[in-house]
Amino acid sequence: MGNIDVMSRPRIWMCADATVTTSRRRSQSLLIRGIGLAALIAANLLPRTYAEPPASRIASIDVEGTDFRVGLVSGQVLAGAELVGATLTLAGSRDAATQQVFIESVKPDPMDADHEVVLYHFLAVDPATRQKEELCGPNADGERWGFPMRGQWDAEGRRISESGYTLTCSDGAQGKCVRFGYKPWKTLANGTRLEAYHQTCTRLVTADYCGNRRTTRDGMLIDLYDTIGILQPDPKSAAAGARFEAAWSPAGALCVAHTRVPENVTLEQLAEQCPRLAGHLGEDACTEEIGAHIPGPALMYNRSR
Repeated sequence: MGNIDVMSRPRIWMCADATVTTSRRRSQSLLIRGIGLAALIAANLLPRTYAEPPASRIASIDVEGTDFRVGLVSGQVLAGAELVGATLTLAGSRDAATQQVFIESVKPDPMDADHEVVLYHFLAVDPATRQKEELCGPNADGERWGFPMRGQWDAEGRRISESGYTLTCSDGAQGKCVRFGYKPWKTLANGTRLEAYHQTCTRLVTADYCGNRRTTRDGMLIDLYDTIGILQPDPKSAAAGARFEAAWSPAGALCVAHTRVPENVTLEQLAEQCPRLAGHLGEDACTEEIGAHIPGPALMYNRSR
């Protein structure tokens, strides 16, 4: 059973342009065009002319898993630790001010046995003083990591587009669920796409029963598991006082035995706010067995105190 904190609200910018420069090379810049709610969203690469040698100009940018891939005209691709020291310049849409994000360090995610997740330590750069401050909050280990993901999400964790790239932090639900193993870009060998599991995980972590409002709080202990074996139920969770809470789909809960934080929402309030849960509220109406047969389908379950 893990100590799962409420999803931190990330810094959000409406981004129209972004450039990438690095102190380790001559003025390499990257112009990305796209609009959306995210720290970094990219849709189309636009060429620009610079004084540096043509071979060192940036020709493309992509994200593979959680790793930036910056392609040069020469054919060289910069990724991971090669981008340490680079600065992302995020130019807001309309008259919004630009925001610079500095890549302090990069490392493989030690939680990822498949070596697909790369973690970035991002620092926000004050445009006036050039002072740097942490972009992401601390995770359960006290570390501050973030990474890019393909696609766009809104502030409530809903995926709103498959185009572009989004910068997310590991202390938030989106980042946590990637590190749990629910990689939205990945398809398993049996054909199972993990995108729906990632969305389901964000609903579960934030106790977003109706799919429109998170109701959890910091420091809640929950035991989460799924139908495909990425996470297994903790046999010790019952002894720790955890009991079955809910069955989950990408849209939110399919049934709720008890709410995680009654001070934030009760079963009675859920019945009013979320009519689709009618008849599926309370311990007699919601068990793992019952949840598995409610149309959804149920992809994940959890226990909580």
